[in-house]
Amino acid sequence: MNAATYTQSPPTIEVVFFGLGAVGSGLLICLAELAERDEIPIKFRVFSIDPTTAKDALFHAESLTHRVELIGVSDFEKIFALQEPYASSLKGATLLVNAALPRFNCPIIELGLKIGAHTLDLASEMYDEETSRSFSFAQSRFDAALKEKKLAGMINMGVSPGVTNFLIGEHIHYLRSTGRKSLEIESIDIYLLEDIDADAVIFSWAPSVALEELSQNPRQLRDGRMVVLPPFSGTREYTFPHEIRPWRQYPLYQEELLSLHRSFPEIESIGIFTSGSEVELIKALHQLNLLSKERVDGNPELTVEAVVRAVMPGMKQPRRIEDYLRSGVIRRAHFCAATEIRVSEFVRNEKQTSIETVGLSFLNYQGLLGTPYAGATYISYPTAVGAAILAWHTLGHLGETPGGITGILNGEDLAMQLPRHRVDAVRRDLVAWDLNLFESVRDAEND
Repeated sequence: MNAATYTQSPPTIEVVFFGLGAVGSGLLICLAELAERDEIPIKFRVFSIDPTTAKDALFHAESLTHRVELIGVSDFEKIFALQEPYASSLKGATLLVNAALPRFNCPIIELGLKIGAHTLDLASEMYDEETSRSFSFAQSRFDAALKEKKLAGMINMGVSPGVTNFLIGEHIHYLRSTGRKSLEIESIDIYLLEDIDADAVIFSWAPSVALEELSQNPRQLRDGRMVVLPPFSGTREYTFPHEIRPWRQYPLYQEELLSLHRSFPEIESIGIFTSGSEVELIKALHQLNLLSKERVDGNPELTVEAVVRAVMPGMKQPRRIEDYLRSGVIRRAHFCAATEIRVSEFVRNEKQTSIETVGLSFLNYQGLLGTPYAGATYISYPTAVGAAILAWHTLGHLGETPGGITGILNGEDLAMQLPRHRVDAVRRDLVAWDLNLFESVRDAEND
């Protein structure tokens, strides 16, 4: 998307946010930067139950104040019901962004269908009854309705899933475009590193989210079957770029698994693994039985886990995060996602197998100081800019080709359905916003 595409003044992009925390504020800032670069007018409306916190999340982005309308609400349900004065505030909306909680994903898509707006969310409800039963995301039920109205519902955007799945989808699309008939993709394994070296306990997400994710029984797809593992079992070791030692990797049940299984049902083995300081902390709590659902003596209404949740330090506010970074409390942080795609084919009547790796990393955390993103965590920043870049180029394509890409769309869908020049532009922008991309191929026999 750029101004040269239009013979007249380009239309204004109107983005509506529901909530504005660490990720939402970064996403808004990145969209504003992309719009300024491409000379596309853009404005934002933010619905927030806590306007003071939402405004504080933009404390280094004062230059955007004239583009942001902040609207305090007591309940999002009034907006979903299109009650006034909110209905009038939604007129002309191009994109609705769920920067609040996954439980708002479906109501926001329904709202988008009513008013004719595209939608974007960052994560799904993985552990609810519907998803556990069907192994599909609740948002998927709106696919046909969105296609009928020529709207896009971008789900699970961000860095992982989102950019990870985009890179995987792009690579698989490339492999299959070669037309080599004996080529087979045997497995996909994603390895994540979320590590911070600091003198304080600093969570990259809300502690409740980390506790829920890591205390679940992880699932993996192995030989076509969904396998359930005990927490922190089935470990592996993996050495990431820019790391001098291997990291202990623990299986994780996350959106990437269901998303990739939906997109590539013929691939029989898919797994996600994670590592880092936060993971080790949760593992220690688990091993000490501090995540137990057992009742506390003398108080039948209280569990051990509830006590731990109550005393766990909360996620730090942006100003505190910036102070930690400036003062040296945070010494180093590294986010990395590396995906190993196991590929086999017959060459000279012999089966040859390679490991083809695609991934990204964010190491320049200190570089956020002095930018509008100062105060972001080393996870919220890549999540925010990843989602913004994917959304921006999807909107750009839709502006050039209305109805060109519609329905429920995940990262790999975008990689395979966006035109090549858009895919290349996504890659360039990821690097421009300090997310390093890497690729490699090695012989599996030498592992």
